[in-house]
Amino acid sequence: MVEQELTIRDIAQRLPLQASRVQAPSAELWLRIAAAHLQRHRRRRVRRFAGAGLILAAGLAIVALVPAWSPKTAADVDWQARAQALEMQLHAVAASDGAVALDTESGTTVLDNTALELARIDGALQKAYDSGAQISELVPLWKQRSELLSALLTARQQQLVLTRI
Repeated sequence: MVEQELTIRDIAQRLPLQASRVQAPSAELWLRIAAAHLQRHRRRRVRRFAGAGLILAAGLAIVALVPAWSPKTAADVDWQARAQALEMQLHAVAASDGAVALDTESGTTVLDNTALELARIDGALQKAYDSGAQISELVPLWKQRSELLSALLTARQQQLVLTRI
């Protein structure tokens, strides 16, 4: 047996007479409903902005930490500071050695070629600074100077002496 679907009219007819009289809600009820709706809307908006703020803060933290994790490239190295530190180390090693090894045949220091190359780089650096060179022009010169000082320091520390055969 198939039951018929009830309609609003059917339901209204089955209700007792007193229940069928529906009174209009008071104005106070509508004010409370509107206030509750606004409060729910505001809470949702606050949660939405708080969530967006949290995501933004996390994104900024990640962006701030990523450069610290990434390996240094050649452009990131402060070649000037590195060259100055190597020069101080070189002076400390030279002071502790006391004397510079001499090439017995020519009577000149073994490191003359290195000193000439260092003087050439220093001259190029001075010209670059005098002409107001850009950092892109200065970095390779400081890198060359740093690498040359590093090789010179390594040779001094290992007390390498060149000999002629």
